[in-house]
Amino acid sequence: MAFKSKDNFGVEHPKVTYPTGLPPGVNNGSVNFQSLLTAISNCAVPLVHQLIQQTPSLVHEKGWHGQTALHKACLMGDWSICFLLLEAGSDPNALNEFNETPVHYACKRGLASNVHLLVQRNGNLRALDKNGLSGFHHCSQTGSVFVMLYLESQGFSFKDLDKNLQSPLHIVCQYGHVDAFKFLTKHNRSDFEQEDIDGNTPLHIAAREGQSHLTWLILSRSRCSILHRRNKAGFTPLDLAKQRDKYGHKELVPVLEYYAKQDQSLVPKGPVGLWYSQLLIPGLMYGALTGGVYLSGYQYQALVILAGLLVFLWYLMGNYHRMSHISRWPNPIYAGMFGAGLFHSILLYFVQILPYTMYNNLLTVLCLSLLCGFLYFYYKVRTVDPGRMTQSIHDKETGKPMTIVDLCVPHRKIDLLCIHCNIIRSPLTKHCKLCEKCYHQMDHHCLFLLRCIAKGNHSMFVWFIAFVMLCMVILLGNIVLYCSIVYSEKSVGEMLYFMFWSDGWVLSMSVLNLGSMIWGVNLLRYQLKLVSKGYTTVFKGSESILTSNERLLNILYFLMGYEPFAHDPLFCAQYSI
Repeated sequence: MAFKSKDNFGVEHPKVTYPTGLPPGVNNGSVNFQSLLTAISNCAVPLVHQLIQQTPSLVHEKGWHGQTALHKACLMGDWSICFLLLEAGSDPNALNEFNETPVHYACKRGLASNVHLLVQRNGNLRALDKNGLSGFHHCSQTGSVFVMLYLESQGFSFKDLDKNLQSPLHIVCQYGHVDAFKFLTKHNRSDFEQEDIDGNTPLHIAAREGQSHLTWLILSRSRCSILHRRNKAGFTPLDLAKQRDKYGHKELVPVLEYYAKQDQSLVPKGPVGLWYSQLLIPGLMYGALTGGVYLSGYQYQALVILAGLLVFLWYLMGNYHRMSHISRWPNPIYAGMFGAGLFHSILLYFVQILPYTMYNNLLTVLCLSLLCGFLYFYYKVRTVDPGRMTQSIHDKETGKPMTIVDLCVPHRKIDLLCIHCNIIRSPLTKHCKLCEKCYHQMDHHCLFLLRCIAKGNHSMFVWFIAFVMLCMVILLGNIVLYCSIVYSEKSVGEMLYFMFWSDGWVLSMSVLNLGSMIWGVNLLRYQLKLVSKGYTTVFKGSESILTSNERLLNILYFLMGYEPFAHDPLFCAQYSI
């Protein structure tokens, strides 16, 4: 009978032939054993099934360094092959020459479902190898938070030490696994002060390896006094960082030197000054440009302002969603751009434009009404809960909150577990690494608002975009009216020349608002297109079978804050909802 794998359940595999004339290697086991290992390496499930059916004793045979076939399978990570070998009698606690068991290898591979499978077959999670490494130490080498969570559910301690007196936190710092580090440092799971056999704390190891962000995370969770701790060789973390010249070390040394000079009781708070400077740079730079050219009476005002904006654009191209500081805080420069545009547009309207257009009462009332609507939706988008998820979903069969053990079975997706929030998410929930929270029906993280957009504030965000566009249109309309009054006796060419010469503030803001409006209209169109199908930017299907009327009604229901009028069955099937 052909074997039905987990991934291809119900598919009959044809009988597989394999070569029989391979010479055995030195201490590598028999020919058939080598063929079995090759089949495992290639994830050839039917061939593995055929080999162990023909020669059941292969599952007990040992090869290079005492490795069994199950060792190899656990290292490769194929659940179906591990299941086959265990069904055939493989020992999950078999030792190789280093006293490592298949359980150790499964932990190192980082697949919680395989670890759970071995535990169900009496695999010993507490076995130690010759170096005193447990399964927890092995999974720390690869940084698998899924396995760490599983081991925690089995009652494991995070402070267990190996023969070198290293805890899992030491190992994670050596290999630079940020997610695993964050997991180990929550809820007092690990001890930052623990020294290994050489007197190194986790901070020593992170600094030695040039793990700049991990070093910062340790420093921000302790005090500056930890920088003065010396290992048995007499080195501080700063000394170890100075011994190498890789990028991480070069990035790290100035920060450690600064905090080493501070009071030892100080807890580093992060680059607050840099954060605010990034936030304020766009507004201050544009204000300095416009104020400078007006106060100095400099000619070609628009040219100077636009040249300054090009310099800012060049600076902006070197910025990303996180700051370059080793803390990796979210970068607020895009929010600063939006705030600067808002502030200077309002300032331009009230200082320069309104004195010429205020006689038009209807236009003035319309402008002020749109501004109030814009500010209202800006406030709502910034303050309303986007839809944060804080609890695991419930199992449909038991009605109890799901745990990682519930996901460690075939046909269930382990990635539904959020390793940061430690909850089992619904299929339409995503974790935002900038906000450090999980949100239901997440659309995106808006860098211009420093806020996630999800189910709770998505409709308000679309209304907000619409009001921003209307405000830009009405501002440009006011500028046209202003120009028709101030430059009534000039042609269009003469007017533009004069504005370029001595009215750069109005001209530059017109260009910036026009460009922003074009971009915003495209954004609004894209959002409404997604909404009409019941999609978000993160969760969307390849095609939709909804009719035009259903899509239109979906948009109307969405804008009114209701659930969609119609759900796309293809989308629901794709995300199992």
